Amino acid sequence: MVGMTQRLHEWLWDKRHATRPWWARFPVVVLRYLFGLSRDLIGGQLSLHAMGLVYSTLLATVPLIAFSFSVLRGLNLHLELAPLLNEFLAPLGPQGQNLTDNVLGMVDNVRGSVLGGLSLALFLYTAISMVQKVEASFNFVWHVGSARSLSRRIVDYAAVLLVAPLVMALAFTALASLRNTAVAQVVAESAVFGSVTVGVGKALPILMVISLFTALYKWLPNARVEWRAALIGGATAGSLWALCGVFFAEFVATSTRTLVIYAGFAIAILALIWLYVNWLVLLLGARIAFYFQNRAYLKIGEDEPSMPNATREQIALELMRAAAIGFRGNRDDMTLRQLADRIGIAGIYLQGIANELETAGLLIVTAKDRLIPARDIHEVTLADIINVVRSGKTGLVSLPTWSDESEAVLNQIDSQIRSGIAQQTLAEWTAPP
Repeated sequence: MVGMTQRLHEWLWDKRHATRPWWARFPVVVLRYLFGLSRDLIGGQLSLHAMGLVYSTLLATVPLIAFSFSVLRGLNLHLELAPLLNEFLAPLGPQGQNLTDNVLGMVDNVRGSVLGGLSLALFLYTAISMVQKVEASFNFVWHVGSARSLSRRIVDYAAVLLVAPLVMALAFTALASLRNTAVAQVVAESAVFGSVTVGVGKALPILMVISLFTALYKWLPNARVEWRAALIGGATAGSLWALCGVFFAEFVATSTRTLVIYAGFAIAILALIWLYVNWLVLLLGARIAFYFQNRAYLKIGEDEPSMPNATREQIALELMRAAAIGFRGNRDDMTLRQLADRIGIAGIYLQGIANELETAGLLIVTAKDRLIPARDIHEVTLADIINVVRSGKTGLVSLPTWSDESEAVLNQIDSQIRSGIAQQTLAEWTAPP
C-alpha cells in the first residue's frame, strides 16, 4: 500500500505534466488536491481538531446564541434566530426542530437575569474560548506558530460574536421581505420563471454559507490570506457542506430502526455527528485555501520543509540583503514572494527563516510581505544574521553534554566567523559600488 501511494505521488508531481496543455493538466491538479486532502485526513490531525471543536461547541452553543440573541433583540431582529438554527439543523430531520426549541429555551433562561457576576464571566469566557479554539485550528491549518495580538483578538472576536449574527439575520430578513413582495409572488406563480425562482431560493442559503466560510478563511487565520484563496476554499467547503447535508438527511431518514436502539440518546448522537461533519468540512475548506495559496505544501503535506544548514544561512543572508536594498532605495518590490521567485525557491522555505529573523529583532515582514530591516543596518553584522540561523530551535528537551574536544573545535570555528568577513555590517555589504 505504501509503495502504491509513493508511485501515485511521483506520478502526480511528475515534471512532464507542466508541458501539457491546460485541459490535460486540470484533472491532474484536481487529483493532487484530492490526494493531499486524503493524506491529511488519514494523518488524523484535522479530525482531531474537528473533534476538539465539537467538544467546545457543546459548551459554547448557549453562550454564543445568547450573545447573538441579545444583539439581534436590540435591533428587533431576534425572530430571525430560529430560522438560522433550523437551517443548520435541517439534516437532522424532525428532531432538528425539537433541538432548536430546546436550545432557544435554554437561551431564554439565560436572558432571564439568572446569571450572577461569576456566572456571566464564565459564560463570556466560554464564548470567547470557542472563537479562540477556532482561530487556533485555522492557524494549525495555515502553519502559523503564533496567535494574533490581544488588541487584534478583541476587535476580531467582537466582530465574530456581534457582527456576524447581525449580518446573517439581516440577510435572512432581506430574503424573507423579497419573497413576500408582489413582484416575487407573481414571478413564483409564473409557469416560465417559477422553477427558476425555486432553484434560486434553494441556492441562496448555500451562497450565504459560502460567503460566511470565505469571510472566516480571509480574516480568522493569523496570516495574510488572499481573497482568491479564501473564495476557492469557501466555495468548495460551502458546496461540500450542502452535499453532506443531503446525504446526512438521507442517512437519518433511512436509519430510524437503528436509532431506536439509542432511544432518547439518538438526537444527541446525531447532533454530535453533524457537528463533527460541519467542523471537518470547515477545516477541509481552510486546508484547500491554504494549498491554493501555498501550492508547494500540497506536495509535502503537513511536514515542515527541511534543508541543509548551509542553505538556511544563505537564505537568511538573502532575506536581509533584500530588506537592506529595499530600505536604501525605498523600494516596495522587495517582498517575500518576489524574492522567492528571483532565487527560484518555494516561498515556504523562506517563511520559516524570516520568522526566526523577526523573532531575533533583525527583520520585519509587513502585512503585504514587504521585507524591512528591524534595526539600523549599520549596526547589524553578517555574523548576527548567521548566528540567528545557527542558534535556532533544536527541539531538544535538555542540552547535551558535549566533549571538550568537540566544544574546542566549534569555539574555534565561531571565533573564525567573528573575526573574519562576518564582522562586515549589513550596510557595508549592500552598499552600491
